[in-house]
Amino acid sequence: MIPYFESAVEEMTYHDIACWAMIFTGLFTVVGLTKLVTAPYGRHSKAGWGIMVNPKLAWMLMECPNLVFIAYYLYKNGVPATANVVLLLFYGGHYVNRSLIFPLRIRNGKKMPITVMLAAAFYCSWNGYIQSKYLLELHMYPDSTLRSARFILGSVVFVAGFAINYTSDEILRNLRKPGETGYKIPRGGAFEYVSCANFFGEIVEWTGFAIATGSLPGVAFAFYTFANTAPRGVSHHKWYLEKFKGEYEALGRKAVIPFIW
Repeated sequence: MIPYFESAVEEMTYHDIACWAMIFTGLFTVVGLTKLVTAPYGRHSKAGWGIMVNPKLAWMLMECPNLVFIAYYLYKNGVPATANVVLLLFYGGHYVNRSLIFPLRIRNGKKMPITVMLAAAFYCSWNGYIQSKYLLELHMYPDSTLRSARFILGSVVFVAGFAINYTSDEILRNLRKPGETGYKIPRGGAFEYVSCANFFGEIVEWTGFAIATGSLPGVAFAFYTFANTAPRGVSHHKWYLEKFKGEYEALGRKAVIPFIW
C-alpha cells in the first residue's frame, strides 16, 4: 500500500526516512549474514525455512515489484525529464532481466524457501518505491546532467557492472550440460578474480547508479546491495574452498572484490 501524504514536504521526509532505514537495515544485514546465518538458498538450502518454491516462479515474484512501481509512477506522472529516463532505463533494464529474462533461462535451479522469496519481495517493494518515486516524481534532473562528469562516470561504471553481472550469470548457467548434476568451478570473465563474479557485478552496477544519480536513494540502493551480496559471496567462497580444496585455493581468487576481499 502506498501511503497518503498531506503535503509534498511530508512525503519527501517519509521518502528520506525510507532511504536511511534501508542503510541502517544494511548494517544489520551485514552482521546477520556474517555472524548469525548463511542465506538458506541454492547450495546453502536447508530445512526449516518454509515450503520450497519453483526457482523460476520465485525469481519472477520476488523481483517484479520493482517493475510494478515503475509502471505505477509512469502511469501516475507520465514520462519524466530526459536524464531521468536514462536512469530509469538503467534501473528498469536490470529488473526486466532479473524478473523476466533471467528466470526463464534458469537451468536445473534449486527450489527456494518461501521465506527467502518473501523477504526478497519485501525488499524489492521497498526499493521499488524508493527508486521509482524519486526518478518519476520527486526529482527531475536538468538536461545538463547528461553532460556532467558525474553522470558520465556513473553511467560507464553501471554499464560495466551490468556486463559483468550478465556474463557471470551466463557462465554459471552454462556450467553444467543438459543432464549433468553436481557442482563445477566457474571459469572465465571476472570469475578468474573472484568466486562470486555475479555479486561483484551487481555491486559495481549499483555503485555506478549511485554516482550517476548523486542521490540518497542511489546510495541506499548501492549500500544495501553490498550489505546483502558481499557476506553471501564470502559464504560461497568458503564453500568452494571446502568443496574443491587445494584445486580451488591454487586459483588465488578473492571472494567478492578482486585483489581485495
